[in-house]
Amino acid sequence: MSKQLLTAYELVGGYGKIDILHGVSLSVGVGEIVSVIGPNGAGKSTAFKTIVGFLRPRSGRVVFNGEEITGIRPDVVIQRGLAYVPQGRPVFPQMTVLENLEMGAYTVGEPARVAKALERAYELFPILFERRRQKAGTMSGGEQQMLAIGRALMTAPRLILLDEPSLGLAPKFVTLIFDKLMEMKRAGYTLMLVEQNAARALAIADRAYALELGRNRFEGPGTALLADPEVKRLYLGG
Repeated sequence: MSKQLLTAYELVGGYGKIDILHGVSLSVGVGEIVSVIGPNGAGKSTAFKTIVGFLRPRSGRVVFNGEEITGIRPDVVIQRGLAYVPQGRPVFPQMTVLENLEMGAYTVGEPARVAKALERAYELFPILFERRRQKAGTMSGGEQQMLAIGRALMTAPRLILLDEPSLGLAPKFVTLIFDKLMEMKRAGYTLMLVEQNAARALAIADRAYALELGRNRFEGPGTALLADPEVKRLYLGG
């Protein structure tokens, strides 16, 4: 078992007075890919927003890299080494690819570190280098998703949370994004993703969680969940 990097304990919370999470617990160890699957409304994205600090839990704790970060502002969480790629490929459409990447490094400050981070993003996503002067809004959905991930890498994060990285992408880009996630793991990144494409998410996961109605339902190695008849029936359409 790798050293725990992030642990969310018994999170209860949601939006206003409505609780979406009813005691969700998640963890990720250094160097792992952990996938979180489940139907719409299961609380997957809400859990990520709570971990990153966009939502404050009613109860429960989030510990990242040995420090409690429960309810801390997202900008502070990012500075501590936790990156977040929200769903919907959020890029600045009127800015170039390079400007978008540089925006990701706004908390970094040191030009040498920014240059190194850019190099790393271009190594993983060569297309971003080729398109660095192109406006982000003119790129395809898959290219914008690569840009959103590349921008998250600009702070040299210890952990990257990705919310629905394959959502709405053409099949060839879905395959490409999952290949890139595996490449990132090989390069030493730790990843945790929420994903509707449950079969793909489980296939690349060291460990996985299935949530249902804001509670943990299944947990285990990705391959074990992929082979579990009950998981297949409930989440994999078979």
